[in-house]
Amino acid sequence: MSYNQKHILIHTPETGYNTIADQYGTYHKHLDSFEKGVFVKFLPKWKDNLQIIDLGAGDGRLYKFLAPLKPTRYVACDIAEKLLKRHSGKDVEKVICDLEDTLPFDDESFDVATSFFVLEHIEDINHLFGEVYRILKSWWVLIVGHFIQRREFVWKKDKDQFRIKFFNHRIQDLEKLLKKNFFDLHVVPIREEGNTIGHIIVCNKT
Repeated sequence: MSYNQKHILIHTPETGYNTIADQYGTYHKHLDSFEKGVFVKFLPKWKDNLQIIDLGAGDGRLYKFLAPLKPTRYVACDIAEKLLKRHSGKDVEKVICDLEDTLPFDDESFDVATSFFVLEHIEDINHLFGEVYRILKSWWVLIVGHFIQRREFVWKKDKDQFRIKFFNHRIQDLEKLLKKNFFDLHVVPIREEGNTIGHIIVCNKT
């Protein structure tokens, strides 16, 4: 994985992540280094029978953090079927879905929703937040990882190089949309060498 170059092919998230499905796991350590596990302390520790959904779950990078909660239902949701098939978690309900569309879940189905390295691929963030609000039970939590990408990743597969369609959402805009969708929120900056490289956004449904 490298960064922005001119005149390079741009794939949809579905095509792009299906293309690199077999190598995505090699980037887990790099991706983990952004949030540094900070979000774990915001996960609930006191409730039995948790229902959890990981939006943009991919091959299950977050599963090692969520599995210790011992949820009674764990849904991994992603648009890239080949990537999702590589999710190795036990008792995982894998659902292929486009986060730009209506989510295929009933109202108030989940206690916890997580979404990391996903929002930059979503154009209609307001619609997604509205859908997450719908499927969360009252007073439960959405945890979002928002990372500042000043340059876009360039992915390599064999001799091909490509980018994945990207939208550079500002943290200020995300906060406004979350509040618009009736979430209370707490923003935690993630810093590295004195610079803010991203945010953990912890949202409770009101």
